[in-house]
Amino acid sequence: MRKHWKCIIRIELRDKMRRRVMTIAMATFFAGMMAFCDVDIIAAEENVVTEATTETAIISTTEEVTTEQNQSELKNNTTKVENKVTISKKHKKDKTSSRRKRPKSKERYKKKKIAEKNVDSKNEIIKKQKNQKEYIGDYIYFNQTDSIWNNNNLSLRSAGCGPTAVAVCISNLTHKFVSPVTVAGWAKKEGYYSSSGSLHSAIPAMASHWNLQCRGLYKNEKEIERALRSGHMVVGLMGPGYFTNGGHFISLLTINKKGMVEVADVGSRVRSQKTYDLAFIIQNSKIADAGGPFWEIWSNKTDGNNHKKQKRKNKVHNKVIKQSDDQKKNKEEIIRKFYLNLQIDLTDFEKEIPMDELLIGIKSQGIQDHKSKINDHLKELGNQLNDEKIVQVSETYSFGMDAMQLHKERTYFAVPTYLENITRIN
Repeated sequence: MRKHWKCIIRIELRDKMRRRVMTIAMATFFAGMMAFCDVDIIAAEENVVTEATTETAIISTTEEVTTEQNQSELKNNTTKVENKVTISKKHKKDKTSSRRKRPKSKERYKKKKIAEKNVDSKNEIIKKQKNQKEYIGDYIYFNQTDSIWNNNNLSLRSAGCGPTAVAVCISNLTHKFVSPVTVAGWAKKEGYYSSSGSLHSAIPAMASHWNLQCRGLYKNEKEIERALRSGHMVVGLMGPGYFTNGGHFISLLTINKKGMVEVADVGSRVRSQKTYDLAFIIQNSKIADAGGPFWEIWSNKTDGNNHKKQKRKNKVHNKVIKQSDDQKKNKEEIIRKFYLNLQIDLTDFEKEIPMDELLIGIKSQGIQDHKSKINDHLKELGNQLNDEKIVQVSETYSFGMDAMQLHKERTYFAVPTYLENITRIN
């Protein structure tokens, strides 16, 4: 019996072991199958996306499938992986799109830098040009042959006398720095200037663009002189002769009292240092259209300011004249009263002598005790007129009866003549 039970127990234990082994084997088989299927799914997803993210790899390697619950969790995880893959796709698209735009932004940045460089270089050129300011007397002067104006394609050296002459007028009349390059650049753009030179109509056009007035004077000498004496400037076109062998624009700056004209010859500093007779300049001019060969250029603003200044000067001058007239009248009144009061205090003897002779004094020898009242009246007159000379004469000269004793003295002083002079001068 004991052996029988032992056999039964052994058989049961063996069956249990078999069942356990089978269960473990089946569990291992199914686990392996499920893992194989998951790898296929993830691999398929990887083939679609081209790359799996690091996070996806971690999730796939850390998953353990043991029960149905684990299977559902795995499904949820694969869904999350799909979502992440989709997000990564979008992220990659955004990156690629931004990468495509970058070259454009770089190009824009480069263009901006180049533009800034160009602006800086232009500003530097303008600064250098301003430092190149040159004067003839009080007038700004430009010379078309200077290298500072010829680092471009404007041909100022050979053909830029017109823009340069007008630049002289603009800079002086507007009190702003306007270089020959600026004027020539505008004129070329508008078709008034080229490497062959300037059109005659360019002169009024350039003046008008810078808000200046311009009028053709032809060869009218009186009008040219009037313009210069008014403080206006004149551009002249010279022909073959003293100033040029062909055609050449110059600026007429001013005219002095002797009728000699100061010029800015934009082609020659030597010729600009001299003054010329206006008739000589007109003789050297050439025939031109558009009102030439001489054009008057002026600024209404400057004329207005000059008019105001002149008005103020006239006002001050009139005030001074009025004060002078009042002083003169006051002096004349004081002198008139002097004669009236003197007439009352004269002695009978002195009344017989004409006043012009009576008031001729003879220099006294030392200090005299004057008996005549004339000296007292003269001293009072000197004090009223604030005239030290008359006060001194009243103390050192003798008049009337006192002068009779000094008839041999040759030093005389005529009071009437002196009084007449001081009233006329003042």
